[in-house]
Amino acid sequence: MKQTMPVLVFLLGLASLLASARPAVAELAAVTPLPPVEETDRRAGACYSFYHDPPEGSDRPFIQMALDAGSRWDRFDFNWPNIEPDRNDNWHFEAYDTLVDDLDEAGMKNVVGILLWTPDWAATQGVRGLKMLPFAQRPPGWYAPVARVPLAPLAVSAASSPPRGLYLPWNDPNNHWGDYVYTVVSRYGDRVKHWEMWNEAEWDYFWTGSDADYAQLLKVGYQATKAACPDCKVLFAGLHYWADPTFFERVLDILNDDPEAPNNNYFFDVMSVHLYSRSANTYEVVNDIRSRMRAYVPDHPIWLTETGVPVWGDADAPSYKPKYDYAATQEEAAAYVIQSYANAWASGVERYFFFRVHDADMSEYFGLIRNDHSLRPAYVAYQVATTYLISPTFVTRASTGPHMRVTLWGTPRGKVSVLWNESPATGVYTLPATMDTATLVDRWGVTGTIAATGGVYTFTLPGATANLVSDPDDYFIGGDPLIVVETETPGEPPTSTVHSLPTVTYSPTVTVTWEGHDNQAGVWLYDVQVRDGENGEWVYWQHSTTATSGQFAGQHGHTYYFRSRATDRVGNREAWPTEPQAHITFNLSSTLHLSIGAFFADEDRDGEWGAGESALTEVTLHFRDEAGNDVVTPKVGGSWDFTTTIYAGETYQLWATTGDHMRVLSFTWPRGGEVYTHTYEVLGLWPVVRSYLPLVFQDG
Repeated sequence: MKQTMPVLVFLLGLASLLASARPAVAELAAVTPLPPVEETDRRAGACYSFYHDPPEGSDRPFIQMALDAGSRWDRFDFNWPNIEPDRNDNWHFEAYDTLVDDLDEAGMKNVVGILLWTPDWAATQGVRGLKMLPFAQRPPGWYAPVARVPLAPLAVSAASSPPRGLYLPWNDPNNHWGDYVYTVVSRYGDRVKHWEMWNEAEWDYFWTGSDADYAQLLKVGYQATKAACPDCKVLFAGLHYWADPTFFERVLDILNDDPEAPNNNYFFDVMSVHLYSRSANTYEVVNDIRSRMRAYVPDHPIWLTETGVPVWGDADAPSYKPKYDYAATQEEAAAYVIQSYANAWASGVERYFFFRVHDADMSEYFGLIRNDHSLRPAYVAYQVATTYLISPTFVTRASTGPHMRVTLWGTPRGKVSVLWNESPATGVYTLPATMDTATLVDRWGVTGTIAATGGVYTFTLPGATANLVSDPDDYFIGGDPLIVVETETPGEPPTSTVHSLPTVTYSPTVTVTWEGHDNQAGVWLYDVQVRDGENGEWVYWQHSTTATSGQFAGQHGHTYYFRSRATDRVGNREAWPTEPQAHITFNLSSTLHLSIGAFFADEDRDGEWGAGESALTEVTLHFRDEAGNDVVTPKVGGSWDFTTTIYAGETYQLWATTGDHMRVLSFTWPRGGEVYTHTYEVLGLWPVVRSYLPLVFQDG
């Protein structure tokens, strides 16, 4: 690799550049956004971008600000008590008609609609007329990632109760939840394709029904949604998780027992999860949820429909908040965005929704944007994430002590590594270089070119600063992350091919070889698939291998087709060819003629028919394949002669037994298409040695 100035020296200069580009703490209200994010992968969303500002006006300025940040999804409530305040089919859709139209016209084409709250007239319990507490009056730390007992109800409102008629068929007129879901989805399903059945149902702030009640609510909601919009997707209620970490398992266990569930995707298409404050949880807890979910139902996609961290110490907020548990400074919150986003990629999360776009009516400051439209650093970090952390071919995650690396391979920019330090102590990290040079990006989006030295890039990773007041040794967000982008020019996928094979093979195994070429980074890995027959399904034979050959074992009379694809060292991956690249037919059959003239009792096992060794005329004879099946008809006699078909690579056994003598011979043949002859003038059977164990009787 070509040598340039040492990386550490360069980083000092880059650090100076970045420092000049960053606003000082006192000037954070003047955070300048990056250019609007135009090219992204539609993975990222942000909750509640639709608010009017001013509240009494018609403008929705936060939608465009969310789009400029790279968000392509909104998520908000379709509030049942507002839409159907009484049971006389007196529907009030005006506000939602306008809202859905405004989002669509603004370019926010993807929406998750949360179907939520029970109107008084449909409630089965709780105090009617008592409204649920607004966002601003949620209990402090409602989001905190700590285990706890279920929370006590803040207000036993009818809004959190199961609806009446829930256990009737979904389309019964008296199943009010089924009617509500069907009516709303029918009206908006042409534009709103994703529907979440309630919110945080394990928390009695939202749901006071039983596990079985929620399972039924989900089932009815799924059935009604699919009837109204077959291509719409149903989300499990976003898990609060910490309020009751086993709630979702208990519900899935109930659904697993429903005989209708397997044919209905177990009544949900997506598992929805909410995780806050601790950036590692979007990897660790998500993987734990996925593992536990699979114990009850087949795998389902997981969406992170809420994540974020509240901010303390913001001098430009309406009121100053001192440091408290699971809250972060503005700089730490920006680091959280990138770390949680990368970790969510590593855990296989399909969609990432930040909570929320702006502070709005919250008592804590979660917003990427303040209510006065000024930006927090997290807004720019979100732009960085939605610009660089997109469309990977695959993702890996590795830790070296306290240093974390998440690598997105094969993105539109190539290999993208996200690095951060989970320890409070500054650390040095070395990253093996794939390319001679790379682009270094910080959380402000400031970039610079760096060069590898001795085949590695070396970085100084800042220490973590976000720790708990209650436990200062607990750091829940890592230090400032760095993003390293290694790009081919041009960024083209490699090519590969399986070498041609003979039309027919008579051997039970054949050597298959392949090769690949890449324009710059070099081929790293190969996948090779095989298809049994012209109309068979492609299956992996070699997966993520560096080898360029392998031994393939086939079956007689089968024709196998092969194809390959290659992945280069920055993760660019070749598309599978549509046609096979090689094929071969296995002809493993041969003809066996076996003849045994006579059998004798070979008492001394020397293979010679000696004096005193008698002829055996009542020998039970079997010729069996490796599965123990008789290949020819068994016989009892003093000689044997037969002709049969055998197959190369298989093991056969000749069994010759009498009451006191036996002999077993094993045979295998290397090739098909042959005639094999085995002739024995005489074959000695060896005496059977029997052992007896003494029986010991004891007085009972």
